[in-house]
Amino acid sequence: MLATVIDGPRAASNRLSPPPFAAAANDTAESVSAFDGIGTAVVLRRDQALFFEGDPAQHCFKVVSGMVRSCRLLADGRRHVNQFLVPGDFVGLESDDTYRFTLEAVSDATLMRYPRRAMDQLVERQPRLGKCLLGLMSDGLSAAQAQMLLLGRKSAVERLASFLLSLSRRAGESDHIALAMTRSDIADYLGLTIETVSRIFSQLKSRGVIQLKASNEVVIRRRHQLQEIADAA
Repeated sequence: MLATVIDGPRAASNRLSPPPFAAAANDTAESVSAFDGIGTAVVLRRDQALFFEGDPAQHCFKVVSGMVRSCRLLADGRRHVNQFLVPGDFVGLESDDTYRFTLEAVSDATLMRYPRRAMDQLVERQPRLGKCLLGLMSDGLSAAQAQMLLLGRKSAVERLASFLLSLSRRAGESDHIALAMTRSDIADYLGLTIETVSRIFSQLKSRGVIQLKASNEVVIRRRHQLQEIADAA
């Protein structure tokens, strides 16, 4: 079942609360908010798909609340999670005629949906918006390069440590991390098995590096040590 459209462009923009943390800098966020005038709010429930790999790429999206994941199915049926996207993140800017991945809700989520044609017309009238979008696409490329390093050169424990630190940074360097995603999501993102992810969580806990308050909440107890593990120091 696909997403539900809940409102018209400007009414949705006015009613949605500001994201708790954003991927872009404040000035960029203010600039791209100009797109909200042509946007429509859509709601996803947990595990609900917004679009599928190969669907016509007629829209771009911005996450407003909750978390979504982009993923692809490999030829042998395994799933690879490309990204976890949080409030402030844009989705689909780099797509051509079709989407390169499937987008699903990790938790209940709300997104703004922008018609690509209307975005192009707005950029023609306000060229500065094009620079903002280019910056966002560049950020996405940097994230993809970091993910390649994570999967290609780091050990299993280094991957999970890096992942936790990344979540902490996106939450404003907080030591309390809410895991909206499942162990299966984490495993498919890090290229590991669920068993390996669970074992490393237990190892980090036994070493006093982290505390597991619940299956979906991690507290970083020794950030410096976690950073050393992530950096293979």
